[in-house]
Amino acid sequence: MKSTIISVFAMAAMVLSGTVFASGFTCEANDGYNAKVFNNVNPTKGTRTPAALIISNEEGTLLVRKDAEIKKNNRLNTVQYVVEGSRKADADQVILQISFKEGREVLEAGDTADGQLILVKDGVREVKQVVCTRYLANQ
Repeated sequence: MKSTIISVFAMAAMVLSGTVFASGFTCEANDGYNAKVFNNVNPTKGTRTPAALIISNEEGTLLVRKDAEIKKNNRLNTVQYVVEGSRKADADQVILQISFKEGREVLEAGDTADGQLILVKDGVREVKQVVCTRYLANQ
């Protein structure tokens, strides 16, 4: 599992080289799926706006979406990151939903929140329970 996480971080660094991230989440499911979301650090773009969403499993990176490709929804008790799926992810749409409310809750680096990685294909949802760990830059 740790080698997968290291591989995903390495892939993220290659894909997004030159970009510094302020915050985000690293999420893991029991079945080997991982999701990472990194937020922008540029105040003109908004430091709580997503810069990258990466989905992977033991076989490698399944999906990478950046900036405007990611729709962020602040819901009553969750934050959702919604992107177009990929053939490798075998999904038409991918949703990372984290039980966390920005502006109402504060999660420090290393704090965890429950969530779901939702893969939608032909209108059918496959829901994977995940545990998400808060990432903060320079921590």
